[in-house]
Amino acid sequence: MSKILINFIMIIILVTSCSIKRITIDSTGLFMDDISDSFFEEGDIDFAEQAIPANLKLLDGLIKGSSYENDGLLLKGCKMFGMYAMGFLEDANADKKIEKKNLKRASAFYEKAKDYGFLIFKKKADFKAALEGTIDDFIKIMPAFNENDVELLFWTAFAWGSYINLNRTSPYAIADLPKVKIMMERVIELNDKYFYGLPHLFMIVYYSMPKMFGGNLEKAKEEYDKITKISDNKFILADFFMAKYYAVQAQDKELFIKLLDKVENAPDDIIKEKLFTQVAKKKAAVLKERIKELF
Repeated sequence: MSKILINFIMIIILVTSCSIKRITIDSTGLFMDDISDSFFEEGDIDFAEQAIPANLKLLDGLIKGSSYENDGLLLKGCKMFGMYAMGFLEDANADKKIEKKNLKRASAFYEKAKDYGFLIFKKKADFKAALEGTIDDFIKIMPAFNENDVELLFWTAFAWGSYINLNRTSPYAIADLPKVKIMMERVIELNDKYFYGLPHLFMIVYYSMPKMFGGNLEKAKEEYDKITKISDNKFILADFFMAKYYAVQAQDKELFIKLLDKVENAPDDIIKEKLFTQVAKKKAAVLKERIKELF
């Protein structure tokens, strides 16, 4: 057999194996939508917490196997790693030593989620330039995004903002906060009803920050009223965030207790995505243990 023929066969084998790998990754990636939907609808929070790390590792492997080129997988990574950090690492334990360790891990997961989102955005040269440019540059690029980009815009901004929130002592992190707000405002312009009004939950946290970071308690209350109306008062994770950020910043102990009681007494199946309700309940129970420390 000639060398030319052997080389040709080797090329065919190589191309075929690469194609099979890509098809397998893409096909498996499609199932991740069903997995994430099933995850969000899970009512047993302990089962969900034990199950998700293996799925995240699988997702990580698929993303790596796609050479970080599959936008669908990258978006799922951005969404799921951010959700895991918020749902199972922040406010997960009243013990300060354990919570400190959890928050360090949460920060790392938020950064990973943010980076997955950025890998999609940075494929657009204009966004990459705006990201490295001024606030005005960033504002100018936002109209380029439409309703089809809402999910990507939201979860990237959510992960980015959550990372900043856990790293407020870092001037480098805080310097990016205005850009996160601009992204979330674009989401609200496009579809503020996304997932029970979830973009407004982010704004509750933003406006409940100290004034030096842009906080405004009156606006935080307005954002809470908006998400409550959009969700028909069913998305109780908003009540938890309102208690943790707004009530504590306002030092309104009565409101703090009222909101956490509301979370505790909400029906487990108040929304289809029961995991969000269970996460809110678990977080509320942990936060309630800190009442003497917070007020």
